[in-house]
Amino acid sequence: MSDTEQKINLEQLISEKEVQLSRDGFISFSETELKGLNPQSAKKIETHFSGQGMMALPEKEILFFEWLKKSDTAVWNDLWPEDESDYLVGIDLLHHLIGKSNGFPICDLIDESNYWFTTGHMKPLGYQKLAGVDEKLSKGKAISFQEALLAEVTRGAIDIWHFCYRYNVPVSIAKQKVEIMHHNDLLVHLTDREDLLKYLDI
Repeated sequence: MSDTEQKINLEQLISEKEVQLSRDGFISFSETELKGLNPQSAKKIETHFSGQGMMALPEKEILFFEWLKKSDTAVWNDLWPEDESDYLVGIDLLHHLIGKSNGFPICDLIDESNYWFTTGHMKPLGYQKLAGVDEKLSKGKAISFQEALLAEVTRGAIDIWHFCYRYNVPVSIAKQKVEIMHHNDLLVHLTDREDLLKYLDI
């Protein structure tokens, strides 16, 4: 597909979303539309609609948050008002919902401790811990919680709740293991939102 065709498709998508915003008061994207976006096109859409309205989370993220509501109710309550049922977020988060990104970044909790990590939080011992992980995976061998979390962080910023959802790990157990990793100098655990926002790509 040529650059011109890509531009026309993007312009068409933006035009459709303008109609949707005017009609519904918010924008939503189907899984097919999200799969068709790359980081550059997502940023263009964010810039175009910046300050104009909200975006509904895609179905897969809604399923995650319904799981979170049951698995860590206090965190869900920290994120969403009691009457929040449509999961509307800022359009500037679109690029976190495409490709191999790890979804809506839970990193600005106020009443609860944050558990959100980037490569900026990994320590030298953490990188050393990763040695041999790829070989283990290629041979079908099991890896530890620590190895799995560190590997996920190197692929992209991730919070402990998305990690638990993906790996089917109880949240309470994961939080305990993170504290051990912090104590063992594998990973820096910053709990306050003010300390984390500088790491957020928005």
